[in-house]
Amino acid sequence: MSLLLLSACKKTEAPPPSFLVYERPAIVIDGDTLVADGEIDAWVYPGGRFLAVVEEGQRLPLTVPAPNPILTAGGIRINGITLTRKPYPFWQYDTLQHDFAPEEVLIHRPIYTYLPDTLINFFQKEDFETPQLSFRFPNAGDPLAASLRRTYNAPRRGFWCGEITMAPNQIFQAESTPSFEFPNSEVWLEISVRGDRNLGIGLTRENKQTGALVSRDVYLLLRPPDEGWKTFYVDLTPWMREGSGLYRFRVYLTSMADSAQSSTLYIDDVRILSFRP
Repeated sequence: MSLLLLSACKKTEAPPPSFLVYERPAIVIDGDTLVADGEIDAWVYPGGRFLAVVEEGQRLPLTVPAPNPILTAGGIRINGITLTRKPYPFWQYDTLQHDFAPEEVLIHRPIYTYLPDTLINFFQKEDFETPQLSFRFPNAGDPLAASLRRTYNAPRRGFWCGEITMAPNQIFQAESTPSFEFPNSEVWLEISVRGDRNLGIGLTRENKQTGALVSRDVYLLLRPPDEGWKTFYVDLTPWMREGSGLYRFRVYLTSMADSAQSSTLYIDDVRILSFRP
C-alpha cells in the first residue's frame, strides 16, 4: 500500500514552472521601429486565454508545457495615469511561439504594430517632417503668443520635431486642423513630449453648422520629462460624447511660461485616431 501511495504522489507531481520576462517593447510607427519611451504593460494571453498583466522586468511564471502561442497586448496608462490601464485598442497582438523547458527564463521584447489603415481613421498625423503644419494658432498676433516651429534638435524619430519657446508670461495655444466630428467610437490622441513646462490638453468645440467657436476647454495637464521623450495616450472619448451631435472638434494644446524665466517644450508624433465605421 505504501508503495502505491508513493507511486501516485510521483505521478501527480507538477514540473517546476518556467518564467517569461518582458523587456520594454518596440513600437512600429509609419515603418519606423522604436523602443517605447513610456511604461507599456504586457497583457498576456497564453493560448489565447488571459493570464496576467505584467510590467517591464517582472517575472511571469508559466506552467510547463505552456500553451502556444502566447499572445501579448500592449497596455497603456490612460492619460498618463498609473491607476488607469488598458490594452491599447489600435495595436495588434505580439505573438510568441516557444516551447518552454522547466525553470527556463526567457527574456522577450514584444513588438506592437498598428492595425491597418483600412481599420483606423487618422484625423491628424503630424510628425513635423514637412513645413506645412496641421495646426492653427488661436492667439496668433498677440504679443504674448508663443510660437511653434520645426527644429532638428533631437527629434523623437525622423529629422524634425516641433519646438515651443516661451519667454516669461508667454502663452502657447494651438489647435489641430482640420476639425472633425465625433465618430461614435473611441477617439485617442497620441503625443510625444519633452521639456520643462506642463502641456495642457483639451478640446475646441465649434458649431457644426456655422463653424462658430463654442468653447475651448482644458481637461488634462501632462508633465513631460526634462530629458528624453515620453509618449502619452489620451482618451478623448468621454470629453467628446457630451453634445457630440451639435459640435465639431479640434484638439487644443496650451502652455504658459512663468513670470521669471523662459521655457521650452518639444512635441512630436501628434496623432488623433479612431476606428473607421
